[in-house]
Amino acid sequence: MTDYERFVNDAKNGYSNLLIFCGKEPYLSAWAKDRIIKQNIEASARLMNLTELDELSYSFSELKQSMESLPILGGRRVTVLNLSDAAFLKSDNDNIIGLLENYKDIKNDNVLILNFLSTDKVNISVKMKKLFTIYEFKKLRDEDLFSFIHRQLKKRKVFIDDKSIRHLINVSGYLERESDYDLRKLISDLDKIISYLNQMEITDSDDIKAAIDRVVLGYQESYVFSLIDNMFAKNTGKSIEIFNNIYPLEKDLRRIIALIISSLEIALSIKQLEKDGVNISEAVKILGVNKFRGETIKKRTVKLSEREIKSMLMKAYRIEENQRQGIFDSKTSVEYFFGTI
Repeated sequence: MTDYERFVNDAKNGYSNLLIFCGKEPYLSAWAKDRIIKQNIEASARLMNLTELDELSYSFSELKQSMESLPILGGRRVTVLNLSDAAFLKSDNDNIIGLLENYKDIKNDNVLILNFLSTDKVNISVKMKKLFTIYEFKKLRDEDLFSFIHRQLKKRKVFIDDKSIRHLINVSGYLERESDYDLRKLISDLDKIISYLNQMEITDSDDIKAAIDRVVLGYQESYVFSLIDNMFAKNTGKSIEIFNNIYPLEKDLRRIIALIISSLEIALSIKQLEKDGVNISEAVKILGVNKFRGETIKKRTVKLSEREIKSMLMKAYRIEENQRQGIFDSKTSVEYFFGTI
């Protein structure tokens, strides 16, 4: 069970009144903090029963005063200490422990949340940690992320089909271990996608996926990946049309040429590994490529033989050679490649 799931489940029994929120998903820490505040404080009494401190406003006397104050108009008092670095608490370590020893009863009217804004480890003493229930919010798992996006769309009264949601997850790379794409970025992109769809009055699944690509990958990148798809489909006219749309935006065509070559190399490697009985999940690990990119290339090259991919790759290798020899200028050499595959 992840700490996100544990936090959701703990609502059944009631939360501890000494809580630490931390981890690589500050969006979830902020969500959990707001949930605790709403559960314990009436909206009309929020100003009187909520105290939020940070490194600039914190002092032990402020913390003590807040924790020793009784709630007004019923409910409970909540004190939140937002921390980017807890090192400055060390000088008050013993005083804080002495204070909190009196407030570790779950039925107590005072709740304290240490909300760590940094993704680093919780920088407080072991003795103090033992007083708290700690929730380290890491990245959501696949099924939780899917449900999270559904809830965000429902809240915004927008419908996006499940396949498009899955496409958003894959394109974003959120589930990739090394990715720094988090829920804050996802929410931002989701709002941009919804705005884009509303402006264009788009409902078709393919158009929704195109909108996702443009927002998440960027306008130019979505064109580049569309170019690769059409290359694998050997759609000469469309490939050249897309390339001509990209060309004025590109200051250096070497990036596009490198992507063409690397995509063909990956396609060829996947074909060869499949021949040896290696499935796509293992193949992307062996090749060290993004899972979504590997799976997309496999899907686009199902109808291509190993021989055809080799032939395309050899022609791609000659793009820059044709430029160096002065046979074509840089733009024409790429167009010639698409015209001969």
